[in-house]
Amino acid sequence: MVRQVDDGAVWRRHAVSAAIIVAMIWAAAVYRPDRALRVAVGVTAMDLCVSTFVTGRDVDISFKESVAPRPGLRWLAPFLHYEVAPEKGVVQAWIGGVRKRVQWTPARGCQILYGAPSELKPVRAEPASLAILPDIAGPALVPPRTEALRRAMDDLFTETNAQRPRRVKAVVVLDHGRVTAERYAQGYDVMTPINGWSASKSVLNALVGVLVRDGKLDIHTPANLPLWRKGGDPRGPITPEHLMRMTSGLSVDQNGSGFDVASQVLYDERDSVLASVHRPLKRPVGAEFHYSDAQTLILARLVENQVGGTPESFLRFARREVFEPLGMTGVTINFDPSGTPLMSSYVAAPARSWARLGQLYVKDGMIGQVRVLPEGWVAFSRRPTLGGQYGAGFWTTSGGSPNATGLIAAGLPAGSFFASGNLGQRVYIIPSRELVIVRMGLTPDEPYGIAEDLKFIRSVLADQAK
Repeated sequence: MVRQVDDGAVWRRHAVSAAIIVAMIWAAAVYRPDRALRVAVGVTAMDLCVSTFVTGRDVDISFKESVAPRPGLRWLAPFLHYEVAPEKGVVQAWIGGVRKRVQWTPARGCQILYGAPSELKPVRAEPASLAILPDIAGPALVPPRTEALRRAMDDLFTETNAQRPRRVKAVVVLDHGRVTAERYAQGYDVMTPINGWSASKSVLNALVGVLVRDGKLDIHTPANLPLWRKGGDPRGPITPEHLMRMTSGLSVDQNGSGFDVASQVLYDERDSVLASVHRPLKRPVGAEFHYSDAQTLILARLVENQVGGTPESFLRFARREVFEPLGMTGVTINFDPSGTPLMSSYVAAPARSWARLGQLYVKDGMIGQVRVLPEGWVAFSRRPTLGGQYGAGFWTTSGGSPNATGLIAAGLPAGSFFASGNLGQRVYIIPSRELVIVRMGLTPDEPYGIAEDLKFIRSVLADQAK
C-alpha cells in the first residue's frame, strides 16, 4: 500500500520549524544569554572580593548569605563556582566556560580584570584634613541606652522566618550627634566596612555638592562630555542634574536580570562609562524617571575629570573634602578597570561612618560653623523627581507619591529621606528629630526588611520623645 504524503502539511511543519529556529536565533542575538551569564559571574566575583578583602568575611559564608539567595542568582547558584587566591588578592567565579576574575588592591579596591593582575601603587599619603565633626562615640560598643531600645533592637535582629531571613548585620542610632544604641551581628564590629551598594550614590551626592559649593560644577548646564557636545547630538542637553535624578533619557535601563544594559556595562565592560555614553536616547531628556546605575557612573566620571582625572585624584578629593572632615574612617571606593569610581554600587564603610554621612544631611550640610554642602543642597537632594519618591541620590518622603505617603503613614516623619542600597543598606535621615539611623544587612527578598526597619524607627522615636 502506497502511503500518501500531504505536501502541504510537510511544508507547514518545515515552515514552523524554520520560524522557531529564526526566533531562537533572534532571541539569542537580542537578549545575549552569554552576557547575562557573564554578569552573573561578575556580580559573584566582585561581591565576594569586597566581602573577603574589604569587609573581612569568610568567602563561603558570604556566598551563602549575599550571593546565592538573591532573586536574580538563585537558580544559577548551584552551578556557580568560585575560589580565592589571598596571596594575589584575586577572586574568580565561573559557570561552565564563563569566568570572571576580580583583583583587590589598596589603590583601587576591587576591580574586574581583563588580563593579568597588575601592580597598582597605593595612593600617595598626604596630611589629613582637620576633622570638624565632633566624635560621635568612644571606641567601645554603645549598648542601647534604655530597656525599650534594647527590646526594639532584639526584635530587629531576631530571625522569625527561615524562608525570608533578615540577616541584619549592623544598626547604629545617632541622636543629636551621639550614638545612643548600636549592635552588630557575629563577625561584624564598629570597624567593619560594609558595602552600601546603591547607598553609594548618596556619597557621590556629597562630592557633587562640594564641587557646586566651590563653583567648579554647574549641575544645570549640559554635561562636559565631548561625544555629546558635537553639534546636533540629541544627548547634548543632558545635565549632571538629569544624571542625579535618573532622567537623562539614555537607553541604559536597569532591572538586575543580567539582560539589562545597566548590569552589562557595570560587570561586562572594561570601561563602564564609555559603554554608557555611547548609548542612544530612549526617551526625551528630562521627561521620565528610570533608575539606572549607568547614569551614576557617568556622573562619577564627570566628578573625577573635574578633580584631576585619575582614581588617585578622586580619592584624595573625597578624603580631603568629605571623609576626613566628617571623621569617616575605613572607607573603600572600588573602581572599574578604566579607573571610574563605582559610586553607583561599591562604596564600603563601617556603619558609624555611614552615620556620620547622615549627620551632615541632618544638619543641612553644615558641621558646626563650617558649610560642607552649599546652602539649599539638602533641600535639592530630597526634593522629589517628577513627583516620585526619588530625589537626587536619596529616596524621600516629600512630594506626596504613594510610596512616600505610605512611609509617613508607617511612622517615618515627614521631611525624612534616606540612602538605600540592595539587600537593605539604609541610612535614614530625620532632620525634624536630628536623628540618623543606619541599618546594614544582607536581606535577600524585597523590600529588604523595610517594614521591620520602620517598626524599629517607631520605637526609637517613642524612646526619644520620653
